[in-house]
Amino acid sequence: MAVLKRAEVAPPVTPKETAEVPALGGQVVVRGLLLSERMAVQQQIVTLRRDTATPDPDDTASVHAIMPVMLALCVLDADGLPLFTKTQWQTFGGAHADQAITLFNTAWRLSGFNAEAEAKN
Repeated sequence: MAVLKRAEVAPPVTPKETAEVPALGGQVVVRGLLLSERMAVQQQIVTLRRDTATPDPDDTASVHAIMPVMLALCVLDADGLPLFTKTQWQTFGGAHADQAITLFNTAWRLSGFNAEAEAKN
């Protein structure tokens, strides 16, 4: 196999999608995590698993705890800025859990976490 030249390789692109959020009255941009963000999220999940006295066999506790973190990083406004802080996502999710979960699932998928789970199965 030959060593690649830069011109032969397409630069990586952060995956993004727009999502309708009825509670906000419009659309937002949802993006996948960048490398450093992904590593930090994975470390938080590992720490949550280790610190849980009775580990959840489905690991939903770790996912629930990481949800506002992912939303704060991955849900952007029209200018590409984070829409809400973690605390604001907690508040939004309390009132609109279904929409927050849908946005989280999109960010999770765009970050490649679903692909990892499918590859393990």
